[in-house]
Amino acid sequence: MSLRRIVRSCLLAATAATAGCGGGSDDGPAGLPKPAQVSITSQITELFVGQSLQLSATARDAGGAELAAGDATWSSSNPAIVQVSETGMLMAMAPGAATLRASIAGVSATVSVTVEALPPYDVTIQVTSTFAPASFAVRRFGNVRFVFSGVQQNVTFSRAFLGAPTDVPNTSTGTVTRQFNTVGDFRFESTVTPGLAGFVRVR
Repeated sequence: MSLRRIVRSCLLAATAATAGCGGGSDDGPAGLPKPAQVSITSQITELFVGQSLQLSATARDAGGAELAAGDATWSSSNPAIVQVSETGMLMAMAPGAATLRASIAGVSATVSVTVEALPPYDVTIQVTSTFAPASFAVRRFGNVRFVFSGVQQNVTFSRAFLGAPTDVPNTSTGTVTRQFNTVGDFRFESTVTPGLAGFVRVR
């Protein structure tokens, strides 16, 4: 074999060995650095059946700084309750709880998600010296009937929650209905009885 062919064969062997090297045990896929930790970003952890939510996972170094270490692999502990796509899109399937896991280069993080049944379109609240129930959920465009049973109260919605319906003035008997057209969380109270308050989630 000529000297030129021998040198060329050695160069090809050296190139192949370098390309197959992962950069050591501290490296992630394709030579990317291995993260020290992974964090999951989730706006909410309580959903209703049929809701979806985009999750994101971030690889971080030991100091907490973001790190480019490859894409996350997603999984759900209970796909019958919560499904998650390859890109981290969550879909609430049925009432219950599940744990979602994101793994990047062998390092994982988890987040727990609770799914509730869809709320009704119509809810009735008994108003006496209390609101019963005081905390409840209703579908968007649904109606809440405040039934007054002999005790004068009112229903005053906090203006800090945009999209709340108009207040219910002082009333002692009868039924007053309010429609909720905006998704959100709304606090209300009676100014007649200090401390009497309620909370409605619109979904």
